[in-house]
Amino acid sequence: MLKHQPGTLAKTLDFIGRHSPGEHGLFWDPDGTMPWKDFYWALQEDTSLRFVREATIRELTLLGLELPFLLEGNVLRLRPEAGPPVYSPAPELPRRLYFGLKPKQLASARENGLSPTRRRFVPLCDDRELALRIAKRTEQSPILIEIPGEEIQRSSLTVYAAGPHLYLVESVPAKFLLFPKIRQDLAEKLAAPVSKPKPAPPVAPGSFIVQPHHLGIPGAAKPAGKAADRGGGGGWKRKGRKERHKRDV
Repeated sequence: MLKHQPGTLAKTLDFIGRHSPGEHGLFWDPDGTMPWKDFYWALQEDTSLRFVREATIRELTLLGLELPFLLEGNVLRLRPEAGPPVYSPAPELPRRLYFGLKPKQLASARENGLSPTRRRFVPLCDDRELALRIAKRTEQSPILIEIPGEEIQRSSLTVYAAGPHLYLVESVPAKFLLFPKIRQDLAEKLAAPVSKPKPAPPVAPGSFIVQPHHLGIPGAAKPAGKAADRGGGGGWKRKGRKERHKRDV
């Protein structure tokens, strides 16, 4: 169920998706596609648009309201009449560009630089806050790295302007990346994958778990406490009878 007037909502999504994606840290790939998740997480930053889901886009389409894109699976695709995205090379770059890096990618970035993982371009920003906003959509504690715009300008890299503060580049060599000072032990800790303890397998009520000592395996230790009574051939029953006998005396 739509929380806005459908026409107003359609115009808002049209404005974000077609007229000002760069202001929200969004961009379209050359084939006119964008991952739905990228668009969704950008909408989550606006409290009035957090209700928008995939079903909302489909509902607007069924109502006959024009959107500049279609939802195909988990991808947004620009309609042919909206035209392909056009990003021109930036005539001049700011002194500093920024990128929010996932901690687990720190070692790789130091060695290999920045490369896109699932998109055509790496998004760079001349605004620190925008770079952090983009990064925090998929990483809770990103590492902000800097790229000297003047050095990039003098190199053979082509950087495209995608908005007032957003730039796109196919890759950034490691020699252009300026990393914040991080202790080696902290860097290794940040890059280490988070290991979750494996939950114990569920035991159905009334079930009996076979232990090694039940099979007569030499050297198998019997569990202590109540488990030993339950698995020791009815010892827990004998103990219960003794307790009842004490009460009867």
